[in-house]
Amino acid sequence: MYSQQNKKASNNSIQSILSDFLNHINYNIIHQLPHNNNPNVLAAQTRVGKRVQRLTGFKLMKRNVKLEAERLQLYDQYLINLATSKIWSLRTSRSQRQQFINLANDANNINQNMMTENNANINRISQINNSQKVKNQFEDNFFNGTKFDNNNNRDLESLIFPIGSSRNLGTYF
Repeated sequence: MYSQQNKKASNNSIQSILSDFLNHINYNIIHQLPHNNNPNVLAAQTRVGKRVQRLTGFKLMKRNVKLEAERLQLYDQYLINLATSKIWSLRTSRSQRQQFINLANDANNINQNMMTENNANINRISQINNSQKVKNQFEDNFFNGTKFDNNNNRDLESLIFPIGSSRNLGTYF
């Protein structure tokens, strides 16, 4: 029975803090689209290293709620999640939600197209097998890579020792 009373008291406390937070929020900030509704900037921000964060309209609004919570010095993630859910479902119009969803989808499409283009470029690069026209062996090795599988009048010593040192060791000492 004591634990039920603690849960009720805790739940009342959470509801009280949540209600207070929702009463002090600046809803103009909450409903403002990130990066002035620019999907290119938003897409660039979500690319972190090799990972790309998939966005939703709800996640975009949650960012705004989180910033507003920090302004009001509320750092409890559970309360931020509760507040975001209430604001999204009860205090945001259908058209406002759709604007957040559209922005998220546009940013996701930009990132998807960029990844597809990058993969296509990598595939094209990996398929390059044309040798470069060169004037000498150094340029051939530099531009076309050193080939160890064909002999071209080379022996094992010429692959191991510096040029000119393998055959005439006696003449240098």
